[in-house]
Amino acid sequence: MNYQLLIESYSFGTPLSSNEIALLSLELETQIININISTDFACFKSAPLHICKSLSLRKGTYWIMCLAQILDLHETSKVGKTKSVEVFDLLLKKGIVIG
Repeated sequence: MNYQLLIESYSFGTPLSSNEIALLSLELETQIININISTDFACFKSAPLHICKSLSLRKGTYWIMCLAQILDLHETSKVGKTKSVEVFDLLLKKGIVIG
């Protein structure tokens, strides 16, 4: 299933199953690996406003950040950085966002 559809569904109040969370986690790992190949993927496009609002993110937030935010909301944070912080730091390092 398309990760954007899962995020869309979640933004409308549908809970995510543990299998869906696992799929989203795998998707994020894949996107992070692919950042070194290209930044011309859909994950670097802005998510719709209603999704950003439902995740308490600012307007124009990239899909990859929405994905990280959902994982942060569903996975118990281990010691260290959250997924959102890890992704933001990587995007900053690659010059995709400005800190």
